[in-house]
Amino acid sequence: MKIQLQNWKVQRLNFELLRDNQNREESSFGIKKGQVFPEEDKKSFVVIFEIDLKDKDFDLNFESAFVFSLDDEITEEFKFSDFPKINAPAIAFPYLRAYISNLTLQSGFEPRILPSINFVALSKE
Repeated sequence: MKIQLQNWKVQRLNFELLRDNQNREESSFGIKKGQVFPEEDKKSFVVIFEIDLKDKDFDLNFESAFVFSLDDEITEEFKFSDFPKINAPAIAFPYLRAYISNLTLQSGFEPRILPSINFVALSKE
């Protein structure tokens, strides 16, 4: 079965600078992910990420969707396999890391680099 990342989009973005009296001592990072299998397209699925970054200078949260296509129809077995839960997010995540790094740099801050994620461990949560 051939699988390919077709495209990705940021679906929601909120970037808010903290006021001078609101600066934080430490940053925090949260991530949620999920999969969607559209009924109208039996040969594609979507990996959704929700990122919440609370930096010492700003709050950044957004949602993004990564569309993967297959050359065969998606089976129930595939839906519960490791690929949509582990492999596809691992393929998509570097795009998010680069996006955040570029967004923060182009917004006048030092580039923020998201930490590496163990998607095997995350899928067990």
